[in-house]
Amino acid sequence: MVTAADFAGLVSGSHTARFRAISTTVFQTGDGPDGMPLDLAGGGGSVELNGNAQIRGTGSVTVAAEWPRAQNLDLAVYGSEVFLARGVEMGAAGVLWAPLGYYRIEQTSQSDAAKGPLTLNLQDRMATIIDSRFLAPRQWLIGTEVGTIIDEVVTEVYPGAVIIWDDDSDLAQIGRSLIAEESRYEVLATLADGLGKIFYFNGAGELVFESVPEEDDPIWTVNAGAGGVMVNADRSISRDGIYNAVVVIGEGPDDLPPVRAVAVDASPNSPTFFGGPFGRIPRFYSSPFITTQLQAQNAAASILRRSLGSSYDVGFAAVPNPALQPYDPIRVIYNDYNRETHIIERVTIPLNVETSLSAATRQQTVIAVGIQ
Repeated sequence: MVTAADFAGLVSGSHTARFRAISTTVFQTGDGPDGMPLDLAGGGGSVELNGNAQIRGTGSVTVAAEWPRAQNLDLAVYGSEVFLARGVEMGAAGVLWAPLGYYRIEQTSQSDAAKGPLTLNLQDRMATIIDSRFLAPRQWLIGTEVGTIIDEVVTEVYPGAVIIWDDDSDLAQIGRSLIAEESRYEVLATLADGLGKIFYFNGAGELVFESVPEEDDPIWTVNAGAGGVMVNADRSISRDGIYNAVVVIGEGPDDLPPVRAVAVDASPNSPTFFGGPFGRIPRFYSSPFITTQLQAQNAAASILRRSLGSSYDVGFAAVPNPALQPYDPIRVIYNDYNRETHIIERVTIPLNVETSLSAATRQQTVIAVGIQ
């Protein structure tokens, strides 16, 4: 997959943007699906990627197309998907594309009935996982591999799903019987948390389980002034939603002893240092699917790392870098030449040439997660 670093040099100067929207009726993955090309109209639309949301990708596009009827329901809400991508023209080398994902159609509307363009409201594939609840409780026995459970939960909804792990965590075995009442998403989320993973459908439509990316080396610079890509920026500092410790408890209705782990912001140079002037602000997380001390430690550290630095938020508009993703580290340089490292939390990528990219971040501080 391409990254924001691949586009950094291209979008910093004069360039030609390209857009792709394809309607698909058959489940596919990859960045070049077969289907019906759509004519983006009325400003195109945009895609928002939110690293803190259950459904990472949402969006809205306006297309020049006929209202769906019984003879052709491709742009209705009955299971068709829209694949979106934005790219940059590279001359003889073609177009460098950044796939933005596969989206189911949530709503089709037409403000000027019979002759106007259609507006499609979109959500990525996780929305269908969330909606596709179990019809009866499901149980997996002690010793079942995590990957086996996740394959079952996902492929019942998407038989052709591609599931990608960044290590061999899928081979880990559950330490107590797992019973799920209704929610497929809860099974995925609790198993991922126990392994210290995040999970989401990526731009190629693949379900990814990975550790929180390293945040030390910025992959794109958002700079103000001549030759910069920043259009404008605002910033704020707030205590809302901030914690500097995570307490994870794993216990269930069986005879297995409970496990417990605590992760804290252990860097004395961090403004949210646990025990410093900021205080001791814990978040508590409990799951019956966490059965070992290592799982509890991984979950506590992963959940904490996703929030550290969130007290200082910057929102900015910039020349679009279509490959920018949640958790990407970037360098922000202001008009006064001060520079900071930030982590992308939410980014909106436009599907037109008139609108700037917008993003919300948290400032990166010195990270040292301590386990107690």
